[in-house]
Amino acid sequence: MGRGLFVQARKDPSRFDDVYIAYHRTVVRYLAHRTHDVEAACDLAAETFVQMYMSLDGFRGSTEDEGRAWMWTIARHQLYRWRERRLAEAQHLARLVLVAADLGEAEYERVEQLTDVERFRPVLDRALTQLPDETRRILVMRVVEHRPYVDIGQLYGTTAGAIRIRVSRALRDLARVLERPGAP
Repeated sequence: MGRGLFVQARKDPSRFDDVYIAYHRTVVRYLAHRTHDVEAACDLAAETFVQMYMSLDGFRGSTEDEGRAWMWTIARHQLYRWRERRLAEAQHLARLVLVAADLGEAEYERVEQLTDVERFRPVLDRALTQLPDETRRILVMRVVEHRPYVDIGQLYGTTAGAIRIRVSRALRDLARVLERPGAP
């Protein structure tokens, strides 16, 4: 591992790619070992690196060991939040199962109507227009077209890690647009 990657990234955020490249696999392995879910581990790792990038100016360490300690603190925090969400989801699901058992045919048809994704497509399309062009293009390439991060990175002359961070940030921006009062 490089010497002082975290300090270098704090001084020059464009160097954060080096942190990502050096530690991404290690963080994914750590999270996969604790979640027993590779997809969740990848998502949590992405959230970890996004959080690190967004709070680089808050990193006060001066050594690589302090940088790793900071990184692991953020990764553990992401893991704890994930566990809390899973517990809350399990509790809600348990309640829903009791309610769902009482649904009749008409209620199931109503649920299907409400989950009709095509009906919400115009809302999503309007929200996407509120994102910067490049952000929207990257998000569409990854989420809609399912293009690999590496391919998108090559198009933009950057790494897959940088694109992961941009996609994660774009999804959060999109969520903020949809949550605004008077949102589409």
